[in-house]
Amino acid sequence: MKKKLEFFFNNKIKLHIVLLTNYFYNGSILDITSDKDLMVFKDDKLGTVPVLFEEIKKFEPFTEVQR
Repeated sequence: MKKKLEFFFNNKIKLHIVLLTNYFYNGSILDITSDKDLMVFKDDKLGTVPVLFEEIKKFEPFTEVQR
């Protein structure tokens, strides 16, 4: 999982992340720590939030919904 997240981080690809609690974030990764399984995520609405890898249920590239 960490290698896949590093790919999104290095290529500045926006993500849709779903946590085990079914809460979700849409945004981009600001930083991935090397010593802990943690990333700093910038949610489009909530701002900066820490996310533990063990909390993530799934993630995928974020796509804008056309209305």
